[in-house]
Amino acid sequence: MSSGVCYSYSQTASCRFGSQCRFAHDEGLEVTNGSNRRGTMHERSQTYAQTPLDTFFATYPKFEYDSSASAPLEFYRMCDEFGWDREDEEREQASRDFKDALVKQFNDIYGTDVNDLASWRTLCQIVHVSPIPDTLESCREAVKATHVNIVDLVDTKVTGEPVTVFVSEVDLSEYTISTGKFFPRDNAYAGGLLRYLLRRIINPRQERVSGSGQKTQSRRRRR
Repeated sequence: MSSGVCYSYSQTASCRFGSQCRFAHDEGLEVTNGSNRRGTMHERSQTYAQTPLDTFFATYPKFEYDSSASAPLEFYRMCDEFGWDREDEEREQASRDFKDALVKQFNDIYGTDVNDLASWRTLCQIVHVSPIPDTLESCREAVKATHVNIVDLVDTKVTGEPVTVFVSEVDLSEYTISTGKFFPRDNAYAGGLLRYLLRRIINPRQERVSGSGQKTQSRRRRR
């Protein structure tokens, strides 16, 4: 676990990552809910809700889903077990449903409201922005300047693996292609926070050094 304190927990006595959060929670913190019942966050974290990915994999009961593993790797493993090739209609339908579940899972973890400062600060903490900005605009700019794999942002809650921050869109592209961790770019369930994280994976922007020595990015020309 990181030595840092979870911002979301310290401000709201709640954290979407629960016991899987890599940052410190003060389990002795008392909170009051709408019914005036007082209790610790440790008690509240024991309540388990089925996630969108749990629901998706539950529709395939013959597959033994490992919820502590990377979601796309579990999907690929399921395809292999069922003997689906890429042109299989059943795989195509499963892929569409899986992508929907992946986006919903991101929304459940990080939220969809672009005006929610707590969500932005939680996201900044996960992608190693330090110090964490105090304003919405600063948070947005910091996230826009960060290259991370969005699937990793979803996976980290269950795998506990830290999210890698890449120095360029090209490096992120190479990682995404090599691991197969593609996040659906266009999805009906995508929330507002997602658009600040989407990057060009198949046709990434190339870095170039300007006359002042600063690195900038240029787009490859499409043919």
